[in-house]
Amino acid sequence: MNSAIPVCLEVGHQYRPKAEYSIRMLLGPLGLGPIFQSRSKLGGRGIYYGDAPSGLDPKIIVLPLAPNSEDFFDDFAPLNVASVTWQDNFGCNFPVLFSSKTGDDLVASTFYWLSGWQENATIARDPHGRFPHKESLQAMLNVTHIPVVDCYREVLQGKLVAAGIQVSSKTWAGKKWAFCPTIDVDYLQHWRLGMILREKVHYFLLNHRKVNGMERWRRLFQFIQSYFTPGDAFQTALYRMHRLIRRYGSATVFLKAAAHGPNDVDYRLDQKFLQKMLRDLQSDDFEIGLHPSYHAYAHPGYLRSERRTLTNQIGTPPVSVRQHFLRYDPRITPRLQAEAGFLIDSSLGFSECAGFRNGTCMPFLKFDCNRNEVMDLWEMPLLLMDGVLFNRQNYGVEEAIHESTEILRMCQKFGGVGVALWHNVIGEEMDYPGWGKHFEAIVQWCSEQGAYIGSLRNALSSWRGYPV
Repeated sequence: MNSAIPVCLEVGHQYRPKAEYSIRMLLGPLGLGPIFQSRSKLGGRGIYYGDAPSGLDPKIIVLPLAPNSEDFFDDFAPLNVASVTWQDNFGCNFPVLFSSKTGDDLVASTFYWLSGWQENATIARDPHGRFPHKESLQAMLNVTHIPVVDCYREVLQGKLVAAGIQVSSKTWAGKKWAFCPTIDVDYLQHWRLGMILREKVHYFLLNHRKVNGMERWRRLFQFIQSYFTPGDAFQTALYRMHRLIRRYGSATVFLKAAAHGPNDVDYRLDQKFLQKMLRDLQSDDFEIGLHPSYHAYAHPGYLRSERRTLTNQIGTPPVSVRQHFLRYDPRITPRLQAEAGFLIDSSLGFSECAGFRNGTCMPFLKFDCNRNEVMDLWEMPLLLMDGVLFNRQNYGVEEAIHESTEILRMCQKFGGVGVALWHNVIGEEMDYPGWGKHFEAIVQWCSEQGAYIGSLRNALSSWRGYPV
């Protein structure tokens, strides 16, 4: 349980829910919970956030309210990057988005990042309807690899300690930081009809890869060898991933329960292989989550139906969800997820690069910007994804390992959680060379670095101190 700390907010009515949310999210990882009180009841211990601190006890921690903070959040407008100031501390050079002559407004800056305000303030989307990294403030300020909100929290922690307030940072089953390996099962059959046609017609006969004749024949022989090898490569990969992860802990496996378009590949949840796999996963305390179909991010009927289908197969309602293709509309998707019964989402990662989409490696509650209220839905922010590293950023395996460990070091530094996504394709070297080596290297590295390794649900439960 969090220790109580008095907090006085002197802000406007519309801005108050935002300020309360930010302060809760800043204090929670420090083992503190705000008790919001009036100025007259603040006494000589606590936090004040406003623009009129005169007359307060000198021991009160003052968090300045910047003059433009409240008005800025009256409308979904882009942030003026020229107004950003910078701090160089904790081994990071990080931006503060709102500030004044009296100091930095950590509360408003935190809200901007965690609420995903920038995603509401722009209509820019990629062909799959996703918020593009190139349009983000992270890209503009070159801070994609910095958990900015966690830097703000370190500043606040320094103020708390200086005021004699005890801070007890939350841990992960007694460990300083956590790593959550997750597996999105997009396919359970490797050589489907479309893939066979691709190899024989598009790659070999029509040479869509635009390679020389020797390479075309080499690829064809590879395909024939793979096709006639006993067992399915994608099923074998899932089995291998389970076997490796269970040496160190557990993971979350996201399964599809329906297909509603060309970007979905259907598979049966009641097939013999998967039923056996599910028994093995659940016996090792792996979590089974839902990987909704392509259109379900904005389709309440699909999302509810697919959750029911998965529930019928695994015997218990899944609490974790990750949207297919990371499709996510901040005005629609989180509300649909919560209404469907989910408690944890892990869709918020960039689809073009690794990094901190919401500026943090800590779990945080979603905030509904349209309704101006906090939601009962946790985000476990996604930092790394195999396809992003190898296909979008075009890294080789050693580069991908280096990029991954550098980001995970930030999680280790700030005591957060590194959520990584792989697909069950490891070992299939024709199309996914090096992906298996990357997977094995990162899981082992996190273990060597003392991380708690567990599923999203187990990790969040251990961090909160009570079950999700």
